[in-house]
Amino acid sequence: MDTPEPSASDQPVKPLLGIPPPIVTLLILGAGLGIHFGISKVLIFPEGWVQFVVGIPIIVFGLGFARSAIMEFNRVGTDDRFAAPTSAIVTSGSNARVRNPMYVGLVLIYLGIVLTVNAAWALVGLPVLILWLHFGVIRREEAYLEARFGSEYLDYKASVPRWIPRFASG
Repeated sequence: MDTPEPSASDQPVKPLLGIPPPIVTLLILGAGLGIHFGISKVLIFPEGWVQFVVGIPIIVFGLGFARSAIMEFNRVGTDDRFAAPTSAIVTSGSNARVRNPMYVGLVLIYLGIVLTVNAAWALVGLPVLILWLHFGVIRREEAYLEARFGSEYLDYKASVPRWIPRFASG
């Protein structure tokens, strides 16, 4: 007996260029830090302690936000690895506040590192990362989730913001 071919909604989504978001984040950050330390050390803040007071809390918040999403994915029983098939829409935890908490966490971690290291050239890569995540990953994931879950995902999408977390109840 022949087994049916998997449908498009059963296949995991692939990011633009096929590179996972954490790797792209590291590549863009590495390029910016390479320019900063190797070619032209342009600072965001005057040299001192300010960058640590600003940057480290952002890193910690980004790590916590992303980790919370990973833990919630595991609790619900769906795969938290990028480009793995999704078995459920996670609407609790940090996913109740923003649709892409792992990507928001990556962006916050990137920003926190840039501020802590005080590297203006690396800050230039942040919009590049955000645009790549938005067009190369998130929009593809959303099309996949709409095909796989239909109105359940569309309702979630309509009620939870994509990038800016909602912290007020309601």
